[in-house]
Amino acid sequence: MNFEIERRELLRGLGLVQSVAGRKTTLPILSHILLEWDQNSLYLTATDLETGIREELKATVREKGKASVSAKKLYEIVRELPDVLIHFQKKENQWINLQCERSVFNLAGLDPEEFPSLPPCKVENFSTVSTHLIREMIEKTVFAASNEESRYHLNGVLLTQSKQGGKDILRMVATDGHRLCLMDQENQPIQGIEKGLIIPKKGVLEIKKIIGDHDDEEEMGIYFDSTHGFFKLGKSLTVIRLIDGEFPEYEQVIPEGNDKKLMIGREKMYSSLKRISTMASERVEGVKLSLKKNSIEMSSYHQDYGDAQEELEAVYEGPPLQVGFNARYLMEALNAMNTEEVLMELRDEGSPGVLKPTSTAPKAFNQLCIIMPMRL
Repeated sequence: MNFEIERRELLRGLGLVQSVAGRKTTLPILSHILLEWDQNSLYLTATDLETGIREELKATVREKGKASVSAKKLYEIVRELPDVLIHFQKKENQWINLQCERSVFNLAGLDPEEFPSLPPCKVENFSTVSTHLIREMIEKTVFAASNEESRYHLNGVLLTQSKQGGKDILRMVATDGHRLCLMDQENQPIQGIEKGLIIPKKGVLEIKKIIGDHDDEEEMGIYFDSTHGFFKLGKSLTVIRLIDGEFPEYEQVIPEGNDKKLMIGREKMYSSLKRISTMASERVEGVKLSLKKNSIEMSSYHQDYGDAQEELEAVYEGPPLQVGFNARYLMEALNAMNTEEVLMELRDEGSPGVLKPTSTAPKAFNQLCIIMPMRL
């Protein structure tokens, strides 16, 4: 046998890397996973040329070697095996023999020398940031990034840093042109991001997935060169090709004259939107907000099914105002905030609205969501 590994350990590693392997690709090697075993470690590498992950696992290595096999098929096999030791043997013509108790599998492989190598990086270049901070910033912004391939410079999140009040502030911003989410956190400076850089949405979600298995107190190493971002956590290394494009001048769209302020319970507003949006048009997803003294009415209309409205108590002292918004955008913004109450700032029916956590939120960060209005 070339090496042996516990099924649970291998399944954990495959679960992290196999989703990166390209499913729809003209290069067959990109649907594979690279296995390298040496000095009692098994290294798994997967890439789609945009995002790459390398994971180190514990193994008992008899003889070093490497192989390339289908990521999807290996994951499916290991997932169904009993929770015991798995034995691997490399055969002729790039085949791999896998044995677990009385189960025997022979997997066809490709030449591992054809597998694309990940860009190199030096450990001493990494800055550190807490996993809790990175996960929170991702959760509160990434949903607003665009999914339209034609707007590739919006298909990711902007990461930048600045000085505010003598403090080093890390900022993450995402927008799809219809809404924008921004979050600031205090953090030590990270080398290379002063001018800002754009990390693709898929790569950001992979980072969030890897962080999910780790303790909030752990720190992640982060480093950027001119083309890639490197994220090291424990024995996982994620390499992401940065988006080469100009992020919009987002600061120019942050409204400053929104003088009409409404304060409302976050969960109460979310639940009401969820109910009312069942009658909104599937294409437009619009709801109308009608504000009057200390109340807000939400309503929606569907030309085939009818209409719905619901009135909620709120703190509002301004003049009556009606404005339309995409219900899903409002709900996703509310879902990204963790305070009991939220502040909604408006100006008129044609101006963007701003959602913020109330002042009871921790003051270590600044968070806001801007949503463009709709004519309903």
